[in-house]
Amino acid sequence: MKLLATILFLFATVAVITDVNAGHSRGNGTCTDDYTHWKNMINKRSDAPLWQQSKDTRDLAISQRVQGNTEKCEELMEEALRMIRKPYPTE
Repeated sequence: MKLLATILFLFATVAVITDVNAGHSRGNGTCTDDYTHWKNMINKRSDAPLWQQSKDTRDLAISQRVQGNTEKCEELMEEALRMIRKPYPTE
């Protein structure tokens, strides 16, 4: 019984102190995390009315990143994500 209590205590401790991160965060100035989030969502949301427009906006964002404009890249990636988030926008 003590062994089980010790194992549960250790598991609970690890669960509480472990930093949970989905691989992305907003406004951190890299644009990489926004792209990762978009990439994880895009094929799961192929029924979104603005699915293709989201892909086109992603392309624009990547071109801005290549030019060194990460702030604009993040802005465009957030727009691309908005297009495929539920409830789906229509414009």
